[in-house]
Amino acid sequence: MKLNIAIVFGGKSTEHEVSVISALQAIENIDKDKYNIIAIYMDKKGDFYFSKDNLLTDSKNYKNINSLLSKCNNVYFVKEKNHTYLREVNAGLFGSKLNQTIDVAFPIVHGTNVEDGNLQGYFHTLNLPIVGPDTLSSAVSMDKYVMKEYCKAIGIPVIEALRFDKNDYKEIDKLIKRVKDEIGFPVIVKPVNLGSSIGIKKATDESGLRDALELAFSFADIILIEKAITNLREINCAVLGDKFDAECSALEEPFGHDEILSFADKYMGGGGAKGGKVGTKSNVVGTKSHDVGESTANLNKLGAKSGMASLSRKVPADLDEATSNEIKSYAKKIFKYIGCSGVARIDFIIDKDTKKVYANEINSIPGSLAFYLFQPLGMEYRELLDKLINIAIENYKDQERLNFSFENNLLA
Repeated sequence: MKLNIAIVFGGKSTEHEVSVISALQAIENIDKDKYNIIAIYMDKKGDFYFSKDNLLTDSKNYKNINSLLSKCNNVYFVKEKNHTYLREVNAGLFGSKLNQTIDVAFPIVHGTNVEDGNLQGYFHTLNLPIVGPDTLSSAVSMDKYVMKEYCKAIGIPVIEALRFDKNDYKEIDKLIKRVKDEIGFPVIVKPVNLGSSIGIKKATDESGLRDALELAFSFADIILIEKAITNLREINCAVLGDKFDAECSALEEPFGHDEILSFADKYMGGGGAKGGKVGTKSNVVGTKSHDVGESTANLNKLGAKSGMASLSRKVPADLDEATSNEIKSYAKKIFKYIGCSGVARIDFIIDKDTKKVYANEINSIPGSLAFYLFQPLGMEYRELLDKLINIAIENYKDQERLNFSFENNLLA
């Protein structure tokens, strides 16, 4: 009997479009002989949509999102006894029950409001197995400052940083003085809870810092200011498993045109090597540069088959064995300590001058689910997706064995 897998994507996030791309990639590659795929799109207001005619699985339909959603059912989840169903909004007093049960929730989402534990907590209350991180590990992973504190607790080096909120920004001169006194220029300014390089800017002087602060605070109420390493390499490592057992992927070295990898570098090819594929040998991969706007209508321009795989990169990264082992050891330790599940990508920075490795940030639901990093190990995307679903089911069974009630006569 096939399992009904609800792949949920989109959401109220600056990475909405990236989520759609990642989800359509997964839907295309998942084993249809084992799973019934229920594509559920979250619009930018947080409403859920479902189509009995599979309209949500075709990237061409996203050229006109309003037209697409007018043909879909606006739905919500409801738990009845031991089953979770979809119900249609505004269809009778309690909504009409669609002939659709949900066995496993598979959020393929990126960014604030969806990757940060909010959506995971919602599915947890529905008592559904959830592919990927739980509520706490999602929240920790999303907050760049908290993630640094976790790394410090287990002895993993991180770049020196200061945390400021919107009240600190009201006294900007004091803020800037702290940065000068405690870190010094150059610095990297970034929102504490966004991904895809959104809102991030480098500052080499006070004027640049003011501009960077204005940008970062336009996206978040809390920001992080890090000491910038000027001569660096970026190395990424994906980890698959859970807090008890995990394995590392091949390492990658992404290449951007700016000192900081931009959104365009990550998702629009950045004008890197064209048409490459990740294989078992060392390759530089990339796609054509694409013209992308801000709406979901531009999904087709991005290309649902590329996503993060379009970034120019070298896989495996050209590293000596000792450095490679150090990064993999750090990645696995971070993944387990934070309590991640499924697949996460952990990004590192190497200071070329000192050769020191720093943990930079963790992506608990990485773009494209980092499938391209497991291909060099002989694991194709279909197998990776199967493993992710199985991990979710086993974790759910483990949780079901725990006691969550305590018999007493307090209410009596």
